[in-house]
Amino acid sequence: MSQTILIEPNEDLRKIYSLNLNTFAGTDVIVRQNADDAIQLLRILPTISLIVCKVKVGTEETAQRVVDHLKTEMLDIPLIVLGDAPALADRAVCVPEPVSWEKLVQHAAKFLGVSPEDLARRVKPDFISVGLSYFYDITQTPCDVFIRIKKAPGEFQYVKRIHSKDIFDFAAIKKYEDQGLKEFYIQRDYQQYFTTFVTNSLVKKLERTDLSMEDRILTTAHSYDVVADQVSKIGMDQATVELADAGINSMIMSVKDSPQLAGLLKFLFTSKVSQAYQHSHLIAVMCQYILSKQSWYQPKHLEVLSFVSFFSDITLKSSEQISVLSDEDLRNTNLDDEARQAVITHARDAALLLEKHPGANEYIKTVLMQHHGKLDGVGFNDSPGEDLHPLSKVFIVADSFVKILLRPDMPSSKREILPILYTKYSNPSYQKIIKALEQKFQA
Repeated sequence: MSQTILIEPNEDLRKIYSLNLNTFAGTDVIVRQNADDAIQLLRILPTISLIVCKVKVGTEETAQRVVDHLKTEMLDIPLIVLGDAPALADRAVCVPEPVSWEKLVQHAAKFLGVSPEDLARRVKPDFISVGLSYFYDITQTPCDVFIRIKKAPGEFQYVKRIHSKDIFDFAAIKKYEDQGLKEFYIQRDYQQYFTTFVTNSLVKKLERTDLSMEDRILTTAHSYDVVADQVSKIGMDQATVELADAGINSMIMSVKDSPQLAGLLKFLFTSKVSQAYQHSHLIAVMCQYILSKQSWYQPKHLEVLSFVSFFSDITLKSSEQISVLSDEDLRNTNLDDEARQAVITHARDAALLLEKHPGANEYIKTVLMQHHGKLDGVGFNDSPGEDLHPLSKVFIVADSFVKILLRPDMPSSKREILPILYTKYSNPSYQKIIKALEQKFQA
């Protein structure tokens, strides 16, 4: 069997690429963390058949370093670069991100001598996992749904639990969740059909005008989780764009009718809404509070900030990542290097993701890029300056307030949080924004 080196810092993508390269291209995948690790392996194993690597891992110019080594050692090993790298086009196949595993396998197969006919004959994995959030707002599915039972190490049995066209409700899904189930499984051939069905169902529900405030928030939260999952798997496709837009419009509706903060927090915490969506929704609420006290406020400003609050942390995977307040805060976490790097670049990553969203105007992209105070979207600025967009400043204050509010190790009352913000953001325009938030709480 051929051997392929894979350098991909994202754990989820690494698993997907490894599985499918092995399954369809018939190659043994050897994972390496960076260029140095790959080069060390090449020195003792120069017979590697293929290298697949990210353009950059952290600050390392990974692909360039691999190319330099291959040239120095005169190794004629094919290279697939994940991401845009025009300077390497003469030595590697560069696949623009987001990279689907299907496209990666097609390129790998050519280098490894696997014909299209061979690819077609490969046995695909029969089942794929689907998170429970996909089932919260539907009452039937277009396909059978299974649970997975472990029979032996590496051996599983799939047992049908929901038949196609069966009628069920949220309580039925909640019962599985309370028993510890985290995901269902569907047959792979139904993946696109199922995702389209769920997306259309959610969009249709979100567009209703008769939803109660509670039902609207819950449905929007479930839609957010589905969008985040789809973004991590395939990036932004048309269905994901439509669902995100419906979720953002629904968020705006619920924010305008939002109850008092104490009542909203109680509802969010007792309804098992994901922390990612709690954070997103509360930022939009705080932005609305601040905007309502500005003489220059126009409805489009809330639309921009709601859009940004929906996508600001969409590329992050954990609550610990989302709760980071500063570079120092990040250094004190227990996150691994990959997760830390994702936090450092997530503002820029989110802005790049929205290059594929036709409704994301330059205002949205600018605020998204600047939402931690840095013009380039990389890292945190503990003392953001006056050169940022005015809406970016509003978002920064709202985001900090919400992160402090949600963290168990920090103050949870408005009276305690506001002084922290006044100290943290000393520039005049930020002080005015904090004052506007304080006035709203006093109203």
